[in-house]
Order: sequence, then structure tokens, then C-alpha cells
Amino acid sequence: MCCEVCKTNFQVVKFREHTAKYCSKECLGKANGIRSKVQYKKRKVVSCNNCQSEFEKKPSEIKKFNFCSVDCMGIFYEQSKMFSGENSGTWAGGDIDYYGPNWRSQRRKARERDYFTCQDCGITEEEFGQELSVHHIIPFRNFNGNWEKANQLSNLVALCEYPCHRKRHSKMNK
Repeated sequence: MCCEVCKTNFQVVKFREHTAKYCSKECLGKANGIRSKVQYKKRKVVSCNNCQSEFEKKPSEIKKFNFCSVDCMGIFYEQSKMFSGENSGTWAGGDIDYYGPNWRSQRRKARERDYFTCQDCGITEEEFGQELSVHHIIPFRNFNGNWEKANQLSNLVALCEYPCHRKRHSKMNK
């Protein structure tokens, strides 16, 4: 075989004789360098959708929205509300501010019953550093305001807020 970079003849094992192109890692590195320079020349200048600064991207990476950093992306999405409220993939119809007069006591009982431990990942409140959330297994809104049924202990489970409680809500909306 003849190396595509240095033109030196080299030998390879039989199963690689149709795929081998380079005699060494050094020649492979040189070939990759040459390839990357060619690819770099194809890059396009785009503007950040948040701060309007210009930067380069490969054509295959250019999207409808382009950002110079993760911070700029976060600021843009927060200000535009593009993924919040009704635009969120986990939107379920708005917040419910009141779960009935027994909510606080039922919430405490559910956390006690679950030994102050997230029932999905097993982290304790002590390890988590704050009280666990209490999740309605069947969503509260499905009970049409009947808080007594919605807040039965059999319908409540203790979960850490992130990621377990958020995962439960994401699964409900898919």
C-alpha cells in the first residue's frame, strides 16, 4: 500500500487492505489537518440572534436561530418566551395556585410516608438540601376542583424537583 500523505509504501493486515490510507498516526494527523483547513474555508459568517455579534459556523450547523454562546441562547429564549407558557412542550393549561385546605397536611404526610426520599431516584431531603416536591400522580386538574379526592395520599408521591418531578411532568405531556 502507498501512504496518501508521504507516499511511503507500507504493509497492513489483510482485513485493512481496502480501507488503510496512511502509514502512521502522524500521516493520519497531517491528513486530518489538511481536511480541517479545507472545511474551515467553507465556514460562513452568521450573527448571534441575541447580541448580534458575528461569528463563523459550518454550513451544516447553521440553523434558524444561531447563538455565539450558551449564555446568549439562554437570554434570548428567556426574553422571547419562545419555550415558556403555551409554547412549552410541558404546557398543561396554566398554573393551579390552590390545591385545597388540606394540601399542606397531605403534602407533609406524603413526604413522611415516603421517608423524605425521592421515589424515583432515591435522594433524601437531607442530601437534596431542601424539601422534596409532592406530585399528583393523576393531575389535580383532572379532579375538576375536588381537592379531597385529588389530595388523597394514594395520589401523591414525593419527588426531588429536578430532575424527577420535571421528568414526570414531561412524560405526562407527551
